[in-house]
Amino acid sequence: MKQTTNLRSLFLLVFLIAGCSVFAQQGSITGTLQDSAARKALQYATAELYAAANPSTAIKSAYTNDKGRFTISGLDSGRYILIVSHTGFLERQQEITLGKGEKRELDALQLSAAPKEMAGVVVRARKPLIESSDDKIAYNVAQDPVAKTETAIDILRRTPFVSVDGDGNITVNGQSNFKVLLNGRETAMFAQNVKEALKGFPGALIVKIEVITTPSAKYDAEGVGGIINIVTAKKVVGYNGSLNTYYTSTGWSNANANFSAKYGKLGFTLYYGVNGANKVPGITRNTYSYYGSNPRFDRRELVGKRVMTNFWNFGNAELNYEIDSLNTVSVYGNVSGGQSSNSFNQVITGSKAGQPDDVSYYHVDTRNEYPTKSVGADYIRKFSSNKEREFSLRFNGEFGNSNSFNDALTDYADPVADRYVINNSEALNRQYTIQSDYVHPMNNNRKFEGGLKAILRRATSDFESLTRATSTEEYKVNPFNTNQFAYNQEVYSAYGTYSFKLNKTTFRLGARFEHTDVNGNFTSGETKVVGQSYSNLLPNIQLSSKIGAVNTTLSFSQRLQRPFIWNLNPFENNSDALNVSRGNPDLQPQLIHSLSLGGRMSKGSTFFGLTLIGTYSDNMIVQYTTVEQGSGKATTTSGNLGKEIGFNLSGNVNARISEKWNVSVNGNVRWAQVQNKLDASTKRSGFGGNANLNSNINWSKRFYSYAYAGYYKNAVTFQTNYALNLWYGIGTGVKLWNDKVNLSVGIANFFQKDRDYITTTEDPAFQVRTVSTLPNRAFSLGLTWNFGKMTENVSKKKGVSNDDLVGGSSSR
Repeated sequence: MKQTTNLRSLFLLVFLIAGCSVFAQQGSITGTLQDSAARKALQYATAELYAAANPSTAIKSAYTNDKGRFTISGLDSGRYILIVSHTGFLERQQEITLGKGEKRELDALQLSAAPKEMAGVVVRARKPLIESSDDKIAYNVAQDPVAKTETAIDILRRTPFVSVDGDGNITVNGQSNFKVLLNGRETAMFAQNVKEALKGFPGALIVKIEVITTPSAKYDAEGVGGIINIVTAKKVVGYNGSLNTYYTSTGWSNANANFSAKYGKLGFTLYYGVNGANKVPGITRNTYSYYGSNPRFDRRELVGKRVMTNFWNFGNAELNYEIDSLNTVSVYGNVSGGQSSNSFNQVITGSKAGQPDDVSYYHVDTRNEYPTKSVGADYIRKFSSNKEREFSLRFNGEFGNSNSFNDALTDYADPVADRYVINNSEALNRQYTIQSDYVHPMNNNRKFEGGLKAILRRATSDFESLTRATSTEEYKVNPFNTNQFAYNQEVYSAYGTYSFKLNKTTFRLGARFEHTDVNGNFTSGETKVVGQSYSNLLPNIQLSSKIGAVNTTLSFSQRLQRPFIWNLNPFENNSDALNVSRGNPDLQPQLIHSLSLGGRMSKGSTFFGLTLIGTYSDNMIVQYTTVEQGSGKATTTSGNLGKEIGFNLSGNVNARISEKWNVSVNGNVRWAQVQNKLDASTKRSGFGGNANLNSNINWSKRFYSYAYAGYYKNAVTFQTNYALNLWYGIGTGVKLWNDKVNLSVGIANFFQKDRDYITTTEDPAFQVRTVSTLPNRAFSLGLTWNFGKMTENVSKKKGVSNDDLVGGSSSR
């Protein structure tokens, strides 16, 4: 305990003294922008400065005031390219050579009006759909007209190295453990049910999606799949916003609104949205086959209808203040979560050779509530001596509830045997994060990055199980399946990364140290205390080089994943007496080793990417099912029982066939072998993979069409196989009133009204086959309205990111 207290004190001390800075006298560029025809000042125009040696990325930006004046300060000597632009005008470029400490005053810069049909837009070069760097791929959603009326889950189908099946389940580089960030930071919006959150997140808000395929030591020890960073619209000078709505004939719909404004040094963004479905029908069939000696049943089947209702909401408000050109402070808050309910009515038939069938009726109503809110603040300090030097300090607090309520009735032929069960769980989760990062560039293409982070998690929960035998009895508490628990997890980490270049090869050498303390107690018939304390040093190495026209990357890393509360609590969900699930308080963290080799290249308007990843773990947290031979009771829990070797080959091709037609193919093939460490004879191996084909055609400046098709097949897991999943669709849209309104219609999976989603779980003693039949054919209608006048501003924020938990990042 004393060691932990000293560690906390050390972290607190370093956080308090971090952030000292040195100021240096630098040059500046000042100018005035005018309308060339009216000779009047242009307010809210954009001035962006680029290094002449690297004209693809702006290093500074500024905006004109009510007199058309702008100033870009904090500049070193050198050659620059200045690009000025304004809505409805043609942009202008000017090359500038600046001396050391020089204060340059430019002659008045005059912009010419754009042609009438382009009066509502800023005229500039079109970005490619795909951009690549050493450790990430960026999909420029703003260049994809179809995305305006889609959701994030639809756009991810076209994003390189991301796979999405027909039900919205996601993998990154073939892995189901990954993290989703919003503008570079952790958000409660994606903390609990990332699939539902992405289904409702509007594409109209997204500027680009970054996939970080080889995360550096800066990021928490998360899954090997990587990180998805969703980048939304930048700050603006002036104001702008949009209203968006989307509806499908299968019952799903969403609506959202966003607004941004920036005046002077103060910026504000706000968005809120809801999505969900009401009473979506379905059919489920669960078939249990038993192979042991003298089982109670040879076969047990549950067949019936399901009705599902889902509601999800999300919102974010952020206030940003630029103290000066080097210091920025921002505060933010968000809300997310919602609730879902399912109602099942099933017939249960138990069969055994030579005996009459045992028939009963099963009804269960489930309701889940998961509201979450969070608040945070960021301080970012730039340095005038070097535009890439940066210090940041960030805080985030997250507060959420995770409640579930299950009310089940099993109606047997013999009324005396009827079974009424209520299982209720009410949980409160709190998480506090403080993080400090420092980036220090050096001469000769060298750079050091380092930081400290502390995550404090607090959770309490009350699980209650009630039973009765008849509808007239009062419910009684089942003391053997009722518990309360308190759970604390503290993670302290430090990282360092040093990058340098030798000849044509860039080296990134890094490591992350993490210390974890866990304290928890589960009180039921007896009290069980969970206590863990462990430290890990996780290396992270990457080599990048250009071989001919191919950018090649080789990397090795180790990632750690910790079990969270829902994995640990031994409370048993026994709504169906013969099919129960529970947590495992003895779970340990799992360690995954990853080695990857990737190559990417662009030729003309075509992008190619290919990555091979090998992974190994000998203490994987796996979900598994066991069956009691006599009763046939199936129990599902988790354990550190898996030893897995996996290889994943991911590829992407994006080609502009013509100025109006773009085609992309994105896919991967994964082979995995999973073995039970306690039983070497239990070993499974096989292939999985996916492919997505997307085609977009801009018939004119107003009309566009799109088509897509894909398949998904999960690789084998510890006990479970997944069936092949197919989808396809076509649609068209129109942009009206200078792109202010975007209207689209589409149809998906038009050859098949309903679809069966099949999973099979088996071992030598049993097999469980689950078939869920859900609506498949869908007509969709989308509408987006953009309003306001704006000029873009470059955001400096990165935010807090926690990405170390298994289960929290998975799409399942």
